[in-house]
Amino acid sequence: MKVVCKIIFSVLALLLISGCAITHQYGPYMGQVVDKETNEPLEGAVVFLRIFTEYPTPGGPVSVFADALEVMTDKAGEFTIPSHRVWSFRPVSWWDKVAHAIVFKPGYGAFPGHIASDLSKWKAYEYNNNGMPDDEHFTVILPKLKTREERAKNVSSNATFTTEIPLKKWQNLFELRNVECNKLGIEPWPRP
Repeated sequence: MKVVCKIIFSVLALLLISGCAITHQYGPYMGQVVDKETNEPLEGAVVFLRIFTEYPTPGGPVSVFADALEVMTDKAGEFTIPSHRVWSFRPVSWWDKVAHAIVFKPGYGAFPGHIASDLSKWKAYEYNNNGMPDDEHFTVILPKLKTREERAKNVSSNATFTTEIPLKKWQNLFELRNVECNKLGIEPWPRP
């Protein structure tokens, strides 16, 4: 009898827990990163996407990191991030449908901090949340920064700050940010 009760309890527990697993498909994402003044492609820019779930609280929804994707642009300034399915075990949660983007290259204004992109392809909520449109080519236009002060402010802004995410998910962004810090004589981030 004890064995039967344990089996029944285990099956019921698995059924209850399985309702806490959620999944969502993101992407594909594709586009090009170009210089604002010259319209020339920018090779070696990092395109970093952050994915979050949300859960309800009395003060409103709270976002929690779920996954991240990062790629570098090629010689033509092009990037492609294939479709990516994310799974999470979070009771009473839902997916933030927007993959939040950071685009960074040393010497250039980081996206979204220096908004200069093909906004015609963004819906209003995506623009406000720094999202990148799924399954359509998107151009990110980065302005060349002229002064050390602009560059120092850019490298310390929230657009390049991702401490809530494990380093293995944003190694290229971490390295490029530290390259910029070294060029500016700013203390680079320590490796966690």
